[in-house]
Amino acid sequence: MLKARLKRTAILSAIALVIGGGIGFYQIQNETARVTQKASSVAPMAGGAQVGGGFALIDQDGKEVTENDYAGRYKLIFFGFTFCPAVCPTELQKMARVLDQLENPNIQPIFITVDPERDTAQVMKGYVGQFHPDIVGLTGSREQIDKVLADYKVYASKVENDMMDGYMMDHSAFIYLMSPNNALITLYPAQDTAEQIAEDIKKRLNAS
Repeated sequence: MLKARLKRTAILSAIALVIGGGIGFYQIQNETARVTQKASSVAPMAGGAQVGGGFALIDQDGKEVTENDYAGRYKLIFFGFTFCPAVCPTELQKMARVLDQLENPNIQPIFITVDPERDTAQVMKGYVGQFHPDIVGLTGSREQIDKVLADYKVYASKVENDMMDGYMMDHSAFIYLMSPNNALITLYPAQDTAEQIAEDIKKRLNAS
């Protein structure tokens, strides 16, 4: 009787674990889909307002940097956060493929966090290193990051979520192509493939 009861308890525990894991996976997938939909619908107002500008941030090595550290180079910039379950790693993988296709040392890829409270320089270093050796990760104080978000017309909002260390970040998901003098050239939405982006950049650079 005791053996049967223990066996039944073990089976029920296993079922509960599977169901719990499934619910957790569903919640993460649902959250990812919601963030992706929101991110794709919020575009910077590049038509009338200036997008971009100077910044003073901290790179993944803990060094203070400004836009002048990347002067004379085109920049591919993506805004996100390291706790992002799908959108950010997908876009950074895409950026890495673009860089491999272009093989252009005059293009500097940059990942700027929208979540500086969790994304310290050390965290950023471990994160960006997983995608491409040339990608620079930038963080800073909340005030510094908020200034950059405002200048680049980035949408970012904290959303409470117990599954993701307390909260997630809703944020716009565009890759910015910036000129050597830090002016916005164009935006690439999440729907664009690495091949489409690389081809567009080649055409723009050849025409300049």
